Amino acid sequence: MDVLSNGGKMKCVAYVSRAPIKDRSVRMPAGLSDIVRVSSKHNPELQITGIISYREGQYLQVLEGPYAAVDKLMAKIASDPRHEDIWVFLEKNVTERSFNNWGVSVFDFVDKGTFFDTFIENNSAVLNSFDELQTKRIQPFFDTKKSNNASKKDYEGKSLKLLAWPDLNHESNPQMIMDLCVKLTKKPYPFDALVDSGEFGSLDQVTKMIVGFEQSGILNVTDAQPLDEQKVSERKPNKFYGAIKKFLGMR
Repeated sequence: MDVLSNGGKMKCVAYVSRAPIKDRSVRMPAGLSDIVRVSSKHNPELQITGIISYREGQYLQVLEGPYAAVDKLMAKIASDPRHEDIWVFLEKNVTERSFNNWGVSVFDFVDKGTFFDTFIENNSAVLNSFDELQTKRIQPFFDTKKSNNASKKDYEGKSLKLLAWPDLNHESNPQMIMDLCVKLTKKPYPFDALVDSGEFGSLDQVTKMIVGFEQSGILNVTDAQPLDEQKVSERKPNKFYGAIKKFLGMR
């Protein structure tokens, strides 16, 4: 856990913005050197870390630090004429930083740094939820498909338990989703065991379903616990789930 000297809450904000159009209708990163200079001077004392990148007429910036300090800085950025069309695509409380060095570092291709893998891994659910236009806008900085690999890493060695069931009427394969829900409802179940069984498809297919549960806010993820050796398939079908299947016309 990242402990702040002032004991306050810590927050992460990430956004993209467009540089203003200058002469000849071209967007130029005017003032980038000043942004970096001021950040390098003031951010350490404010305990703010992060990165900034400029690509194809846009800035990408990630800021991490005390809740009040990050909010105050974002308010300044929102009124800064060097930024237009600001899209805050991530804003959340955090307990540890993805970027540990003080100050805001400048990178051309941010996803070439191994440190950025941590940021993608920690925020894979958000990155996977982008629509086509949002994905296109963020694409100059990093490939959102990379977040799919991060989400796989998230679940390896983890146990999963459903807090609620999804709407089966909107699932393309409700029978498989229902079987998976049954597996994850009674108690935490190891993700690795789901994949190894082959019952729910390939690693990518299982991951896609689990990511969907997590994005819907109905999944609890914990460290893996030893799996009960008693085979679920040998138990008699639960009457409750049998009734649900019958009601939905699945049997």
